[in-house]
Amino acid sequence: MLATLGDDPHTQGLYRAARLARRAGVAVHIVPPGTPDREILEWIHREDPSYIGLSYRLSPQIGFRLLTRFLRLLDETGLLREADGAPRKIAFAGLPDTMRAVEEGEGSLPCAVATIQQDDDLLQRAARVLQFFEVPDSPRHAILRELEGEVYPPTIAELDQLARAITADDSYRAEPPLPVPSAAAMQSLPRRMRESDIPVLRTHFGVPGESIQPTVEGMAALAESRVVDEISLGSSDLSQRYFGKPEEFVGRKNDGGVPYKTFDDLVELAQAARRGNFPSVKPYAHVVDLASFVDTCIEAGMLTGAHQAIPLYWFNELDGRGPMTVAESIRQHLAAVRRLAERDIPVEMNDPNQWSSRWAHDTIICADYGLITAVMLNAGVRDLVLQMQVNKPRETGDLADLAKMTASLELVKELLPRGRDRPTVWRQTRTGVGYFDPELDTARFQLARSTLLQMLLSPDIIHVVSYCEADHAATVEDIVDSSKLVRRCVRAFKQHESQLRRHLRDPIVVERRALLVEEARFLLRRIARLGPERDVARHRRRQAVDGGPLRRLVPDLADEGALIEALRRGYLAAPGIFHPAYRACRKLTTGPTQNGFIDCLDPRTGLRVPEDVRLASSGPG
Repeated sequence: MLATLGDDPHTQGLYRAARLARRAGVAVHIVPPGTPDREILEWIHREDPSYIGLSYRLSPQIGFRLLTRFLRLLDETGLLREADGAPRKIAFAGLPDTMRAVEEGEGSLPCAVATIQQDDDLLQRAARVLQFFEVPDSPRHAILRELEGEVYPPTIAELDQLARAITADDSYRAEPPLPVPSAAAMQSLPRRMRESDIPVLRTHFGVPGESIQPTVEGMAALAESRVVDEISLGSSDLSQRYFGKPEEFVGRKNDGGVPYKTFDDLVELAQAARRGNFPSVKPYAHVVDLASFVDTCIEAGMLTGAHQAIPLYWFNELDGRGPMTVAESIRQHLAAVRRLAERDIPVEMNDPNQWSSRWAHDTIICADYGLITAVMLNAGVRDLVLQMQVNKPRETGDLADLAKMTASLELVKELLPRGRDRPTVWRQTRTGVGYFDPELDTARFQLARSTLLQMLLSPDIIHVVSYCEADHAATVEDIVDSSKLVRRCVRAFKQHESQLRRHLRDPIVVERRALLVEEARFLLRRIARLGPERDVARHRRRQAVDGGPLRRLVPDLADEGALIEALRRGYLAAPGIFHPAYRACRKLTTGPTQNGFIDCLDPRTGLRVPEDVRLASSGPG
């Protein structure tokens, strides 16, 4: 049994451990994130697992307390041992500080706990997991040989060379601060992007704690340092659920992020950035009352000169991050996008990266870019921000990323209306946080090479993910340093741009892009059929669904009923979705293939499954 503790929604590590276990012949059950301890204990009592794997990637102090509490519950209920009396093997994985706390406090725990460290060598990390599952030497070595090509996908050698040169010394730290934008650019993110000679930079920032003051001070310091153009407020899980109800915070733990409770808190946070280069401020998406919260933020001084990120399928029962059902949250998300469009605020629907976190195959990622584009267009959004996360999952190859993202951009272009007045698409890139190594020098190199890879996608915005994230939540100093490194990489890329851009024409990229566009088009056309036929216009579009341009299908792809039905039928699915209601997700097998592609695979043969074959096996239930 594998589970995250508390309200931690990060499940990529669980899925990787599950894949290793299944290769070793160990049956696996993954508990959906956010499942109450009582339900987990009931499952353990009923199914009697031999191994229990636990993880927690948020605040280290809270992680050790949650692990201690859970182990004591196992002890008190007699579940530390299997039904035959044998002791269960228990493992834990988390951030380095959490792991150190577990190792130092081992004497206070009611049982032995194997700590699965984040080794620099990914194969060594896999070996630790296989050893935990007591896999004998011969099959263990065979599995590791098979994994070698997966965990180390082919890379673009020039990116490695240039990244090593940039991080060989500290010269990047001499990068000058960002200029102070014009008054007009402070009021408009599109204007700020047009005025900047490099991609504008945004970052997440929010200090966990009892009050907002550490975050207020940190935001002021970031603004004075002139290192980012937009600050995405890292809202605590409590703020996302209970904002405006301070009494609900009492007695509840804050798993991470800044715990703003009231309108006055938002005002103070917004005002903190009114200095230096005046970075705009946006909050993290809430899990309830999204549309009304947009108006609250604007009144408090946020979202001016910023954009807002809204999920489509997530932050609900599906990923355990919110209390709503999928259908309820989709309705709220669509309403929030319409409200943002009415306020002429640029919108980012950060959906594809959530699917990537759960090992959806590349075709679904490309099709999802089509869906979120249709939703934003249908809602009247004038400035569409497309977030493209590279190196996610970590097993993705460089050429695979280029093919996947350029295929997605081609589909988006097909959905845009014709004419001069059509909406503007802005490209935002970032590094997947799971790509970073906990060893900081290695992570610094990884941020450099990832930034160089991102520049091949011609970003208008770069989301600066600090290189320290595999070790600890970014401090002001970490963000300042990471921003300087990113800016140095942008300048270096421009010096070598003509040489590096030839990789976009690599035959592997060209062939893979064509395949993904064809497969994603097929999937989008099938999804467009799922909505009800309400009118003559829809019926006529349906008649042309297999032939005409995708832009004619925008209303059908943005239809609430079609979106919900696509998930229910398994047209959209990922093996890292653990909610029991979505059976198609549990049947899906995906994994890396040649060049680091992430494909839907036949579990018997290991061969890629085309979309027409996959959808033929997806039933209505």
